[in-house]
Parts: sequence; structure tokens; C-alpha cells
Amino acid sequence: MNWFFSKIKRVFVDPFVWSKNPPWYDARGVLVGLVIGTGIPLGAQMICLGLLRLALRFNMLAAFAFTWINNPLSVGPMYYGFYLFGSFLLNRPPIGNFHEFYLLITPILEAKNLFDGFKEFLALGSDIMVRWFVGAFSTAIPLGLLGYFLSFRIQTARAIKRVRSEDNLD
Repeated sequence: MNWFFSKIKRVFVDPFVWSKNPPWYDARGVLVGLVIGTGIPLGAQMICLGLLRLALRFNMLAAFAFTWINNPLSVGPMYYGFYLFGSFLLNRPPIGNFHEFYLLITPILEAKNLFDGFKEFLALGSDIMVRWFVGAFSTAIPLGLLGYFLSFRIQTARAIKRVRSEDNLD
């Protein structure tokens, strides 16, 4: 298991830590990754990430890494939380408990491919989907902005430190 964490560190953390990109570029990657990882259903995230990359400049590796905030292990509790939060924001009582909700999303989790998963997601019905999207995006936007500002501060401090150390070498 230790090899797994060292691989994660080498592939995702080290490039962010040692990045020579402008701080806004890395921070924008964090923002995009968190918003897509939180607000887009599992399976459609990489497509959305690729489409956004065509329109915006950002650190794609950072964005990819931060989309993993949502993964097959966290999807059940996260989606149920988004559903409950959306129900609360829309002032509608939730339909059922976690177990019943998990049974509803099981076909999504067991889909054989992206299109089947998306079809199953749409089959949940508009009431559940609206609640889920309201909860997901009401969480994704503040989380993405928080990630942006924190990573911008971190990367700005690193850039300043790097410039100072380069000036001392001259």
C-alpha cells in the first residue's frame, strides 16, 4: 500500500508542489477539478474536464487530481448528501433514507460504460435529479472557490520563495 501513496505523491502532489506555472494557472486547475469532481456525475467528469480545457487555460493535472474528491468509494454518501442538501434548499422533504437512495443509484454504480451510467442517472427522475443538482452545485461552487483561493495563496508564496532563492544565488 505504501507504493500506492508514493505513486500518488510522485504523479499528483510533486508536480503541483514544484510547479513553475503562474499561481493562477495551478489554482484554476484546483477550482475546475473540485467543481467538476463535486458537481458533475461520476462518469461524465473526464468528458467535462476535456471540454472545459478546450475553452479555458488551467493546470490539467491538478484538475484531474482534484476530480478524485468524488470516486466510487465516496459516491454513495456524497450523492445522498447532495440530495438531502438540495431537498433542504428547495424546502422539500426527502424521499426515503440512505439505503433506499443507495438502491436507486446502484444501477448507476454498476453501469458497464459511461453512456449506460448516464442513462441510469437520467432514469432517476427529474425530482431527484433537480434536488441532486441543486445540492451538488451549491456545494461545488463554494468548495471550488475555497480551493482556488487556498491554492493560489500557496502557489504565490512558493513562487515568491523561489524567486527570492534564485535572487540569492545570483
